[in-house]
Amino acid sequence: MKRYKFIKISNNKDASRDFIVDLTTMKDIKLRMAILKSQLKKYRQHHIGLYRPTWYYLENCDYSYYCLDTQEFQTFDQARAHAIFLYNQQFIKMNSTKIDSNKKKNIISFN
Repeated sequence: MKRYKFIKISNNKDASRDFIVDLTTMKDIKLRMAILKSQLKKYRQHHIGLYRPTWYYLENCDYSYYCLDTQEFQTFDQARAHAIFLYNQQFIKMNSTKIDSNKKKNIISFN
């Protein structure tokens, strides 16, 4: 099983609503953030590959990040499902007074 770290990257101007959960198997999240910055720089120069949603925060925001969770999973799909769960959990937690309780089930889903 692989150990995944889940990194919450937030726009400091609206951290409760504007954030993303990134996942990595790297031991150090600082190294992951440095690699994301390096990949973004290469993408800007050559425009090869797909644009990553995480890059939006590195490019356009005053951002902060921290390790939200660490768990082991057998497959990437299981880890990705957990990242979606964490995103939804954080969004509801930080916006509980702004969300109708009947709509708290699936804020996002990639299925």
